[in-house]
Amino acid sequence: MTTRATDMLRDLAAGWERLFPSAELSGIVGDTRHAKRGGYHISIEDQVDSDDYSVVRADDKAPPGKWPRDCASAVDMNLSLADMKVCHARLVAVWRNRATDPRAKYINAHNGWNGTGSPGRYDWVTGAVSTASDDHEWHVHLEIRRRYVNDPQAAKAVLSILRGESPAQYLGREDDMGFFDEKQIDGRTGAQLVKDVWWLLVRGNPGTALYRSLEQLGADLGEVDVDEAAIVSGVLAGLTPEAIAAAIPPALTKQVADELGRRLMADASPVPGQARE
Repeated sequence: MTTRATDMLRDLAAGWERLFPSAELSGIVGDTRHAKRGGYHISIEDQVDSDDYSVVRADDKAPPGKWPRDCASAVDMNLSLADMKVCHARLVAVWRNRATDPRAKYINAHNGWNGTGSPGRYDWVTGAVSTASDDHEWHVHLEIRRRYVNDPQAAKAVLSILRGESPAQYLGREDDMGFFDEKQIDGRTGAQLVKDVWWLLVRGNPGTALYRSLEQLGADLGEVDVDEAAIVSGVLAGLTPEAIAAAIPPALTKQVADELGRRLMADASPVPGQARE
């Protein structure tokens, strides 16, 4: 049997790379060294030890679970020290609240570093923390529970964590209404508003040229500074008011449009957006 990577893990890795400037995928399917010692980079059927730690928990063991036996279930991502600190902090924040955060159920454990001392391994099932090897000073190791290795929702949940979103923001993406109320709009940067309008437009216009162009816009925004004036002239200015209004819940159309106009059009010079912490 040969271990393979699922589309879900590839999508997760690609989304992760877009979120951090330095992010570079270093592996999903394990190499020969991984194969000799087992773990989540190796499939259930390719484990040297049938009792390997990666195949004994309820969400990993198959049988009785019906999830695939030929898939890796971990992602390794190389990061700069600055990006490592942000990425690790966002993961740890949800790890601390794993009992109540709906996104935590998809992760078995992660290895990362806060920039001091030794890297740590954070168990999302038991809550235990142990020391990880020094190579995790430059890469995060993230384990997905094997039962979710083909579940697109797992990628959505993990990417939400890596974006630094709250559980409410994550759940809001499911009902089209979670981002927009008066207080939320008042506190968001122009770049963040553009991201949110992009998402609503995508949900409102699937399968169109608008979807493709705004999907790329969302990828480009990532977590970096943004030339908002260029976004307006290059993308949003090409949309009719009717197209925007059709994709945004009616009660919010005027509020969002007014706020976007105020923040993005008031100054003709480019205004860089603010990366979220």
